[in-house]
Amino acid sequence: MSTCHVRSGAITFYNSRQYQSTLEEKEPFYPQVSPSHQIQLFMYSPVHRIAVTAASTRMQLREYGDENPDLSSHQPVTPSTPQPAPVNTATSTTTLHDQDLVDVMAELERCQVDRRAAFAFNMAKGGRIHPLNDDELKQFRKEKGGVFGSSTWDTPTLSTELPFTFTSLPSPAAVEKAIKSDIGGENHFRFAPSRGSPDDDALAIMRLLDNIGNARYSEPGTVVHMQSPTFNRKRRWIPGWDGDGMLGQSDFLLTIAPAGEVFELEYHDHHFSTTLLTGSKVWLTFPPLQANLDLIRKAYGDMHAANTSRVALDVLAVMQHGIFIIQKPGQTLLFPPFWSVMTFCTKTSTSCGFSLATAAQYMYRIKNMDHWLTANLFWDTGEDQQMHLEEFAAELATHFSLIMTGDFKRFKVANVQNAICSEWIKTATKNNPNVENMKEKIGALLSLIDNEEEREKIDDAFRVAWIEFIQLKRKKKPECRLCHMRIDHMPAGETPDDRLARHVTDVHCDF
Repeated sequence: MSTCHVRSGAITFYNSRQYQSTLEEKEPFYPQVSPSHQIQLFMYSPVHRIAVTAASTRMQLREYGDENPDLSSHQPVTPSTPQPAPVNTATSTTTLHDQDLVDVMAELERCQVDRRAAFAFNMAKGGRIHPLNDDELKQFRKEKGGVFGSSTWDTPTLSTELPFTFTSLPSPAAVEKAIKSDIGGENHFRFAPSRGSPDDDALAIMRLLDNIGNARYSEPGTVVHMQSPTFNRKRRWIPGWDGDGMLGQSDFLLTIAPAGEVFELEYHDHHFSTTLLTGSKVWLTFPPLQANLDLIRKAYGDMHAANTSRVALDVLAVMQHGIFIIQKPGQTLLFPPFWSVMTFCTKTSTSCGFSLATAAQYMYRIKNMDHWLTANLFWDTGEDQQMHLEEFAAELATHFSLIMTGDFKRFKVANVQNAICSEWIKTATKNNPNVENMKEKIGALLSLIDNEEEREKIDDAFRVAWIEFIQLKRKKKPECRLCHMRIDHMPAGETPDDRLARHVTDVHCDF
C-alpha cells in the first residue's frame, strides 16, 4: 500500500471536441467490483478545511423575522453574480426553495450526540439563521447595498438538475458497485480518521462502502474527495454557464460519509456544485460578506499564531446571514464562490461534486487572494503549502491568459479585461492610501514560490498574455493600453511590436 500527494483543486481545460468524445463513451454504468485488498490509499484534498470547536452560548446573529436589518456591516464584496441559467431548473428550484427551520431541526435532531450538530440545532431553534426560502431571502436581495445580490444565483441554489448523462438517479446498490470499482484503481482520495495501518483502513473503507444503503450506519471513517472515472465518464455540459465565460471544470470528486459525520467549516474559491446520490445532509452556509470574510481571516490568523487547526464554534455565532439547507438524494446544490459551508450528514451519504471556473468571477479571486494565502498556511507541511501555492498561481496565470486572449462567444469579456487593466496599475489616493494593485498582488504571490523554474514559468505566462493583448490593441491606437505611452516614445527597438514587448516587460511585468 502506498500513499502519495497529487495535484489538487486544479481545473481541467478542454475543447468541445474533446469533451464530446468523453460523453460518447458507451461503457456500462455497472463496472466490475474490485476486491477489498486492491484498495490503495492516495491523498487528495482540493478545498481548504478548518476545524470548528468550543461552543459558545452567545448568539449575535439577527433574530428570526427581523424586517429591518442593519446593513452597515453587511456589504457584499462583489456585484451580483451573472445568472448562469442552467437548463430546466426554474420549476424545480422554486419548489425546493421553500424550506423552514422546523424541518432543519427535525433533521439535525438525529445528530444530537455531536455537540457541533447540537450547536447548529440551537441556532436553528433560535431563528438566527435563514432557511432556504425565497420568500424570506427576497427582502435581503438588492442590486446594490443588499445582503445578497438581486438574483437567486447570488445565494446557494437547490435543484433536481443532474450533471450527468443518465436521466435518473442510480440506486444505492449501483452507486456502491461503481465506487467499489473506482476505489480499487489508481485513483486518489483521503480516508479519515485513519485506523493506523493501510490494511485496517482498507477494511474500514469496505465496511463503509458495504453500508452505503444503510441510512443509520455510523462507524467513524469517511472517504473524502475520491476521484471517480465512472462518474466522470457520465458528466455532461450545462450550457447556461457559457454566459459567464466558462474557463474550465474540475473532475467529479466523491465523498462517502457515515450518518452523524460533520464536515468542518470550509470554502471554495470557485463555483462549487454537489449532487447528493444517497442519504441526507444539512448544510450551514454563510455568504462572503466583508464582515464574514474579516472574521474568518482573523480566525485563521489567530489559529496560525497559536499553532492550532481549530476555530471556535463562537465564530459561527457571530457570522452574519447564514442559511440552512436540507439536501435529499437527486438534488444538486450550487454554491457561489467564497461561501463558507459546514455539512451535517444526517444519514449515511454519498455525494458527487465539482468546481467551475468562470471569467465573470476572476477578479473576485484576485480581490480575495490574501484570504486564500492565509488558509494555505494550514497544510501540514511546507511541501504541501508550496504544491498548492504553485497550482493556485499557475491556474490564475492560465485563466488570465484565456481572459486576455480568448474568444468567448456568449460572454462580454471586455468588461473583465477593462477591470484587469484598471486594477493592474491602480495607484494610491488621498482617500485610499493603502492600495495594493493587481500587479503587486501577483508579484507578492510569485515571491512566495520557492521553485525558481516554476516561478519563472508562471511569470512568463502573465507577461506573454499581456504582450499579446497590448499588441493586439495597438492596431487601433499606437500606444500602450495600460499607461497610454505612445510607441514612438518607447526605447528603441527593431519593430513597434518589439518596442511594445520590451516596454510591457520592463514597466508592467517587472515583478
